[in-house]
Amino acid sequence: MIPQLIYILCILTCFGCAFLLMRAFRRNKARLLFWSALHFLILGFANIVLFLDMAVIREVELLPLRTGLTLVAVLVLLYGLIFEAS
Repeated sequence: MIPQLIYILCILTCFGCAFLLMRAFRRNKARLLFWSALHFLILGFANIVLFLDMAVIREVELLPLRTGLTLVAVLVLLYGLIFEAS
């Protein structure tokens, strides 16, 4: 019960961060805020896959999908930091 609650709280935290960053981007138009919001949005989906892997679907290994989503999230943020930070 407690691990499932923690997974759900992690999902909500990622989506909450993405929402707040996107709201700040709409006000300030700083491109780095957009890339950070997209990063947290993708991490939220990775957390959903983690929840499904650990708590719901135990027969199928979703580790490659989780790792791929996390890699995409890091690459999105890295792109934003390198090309949009000026």
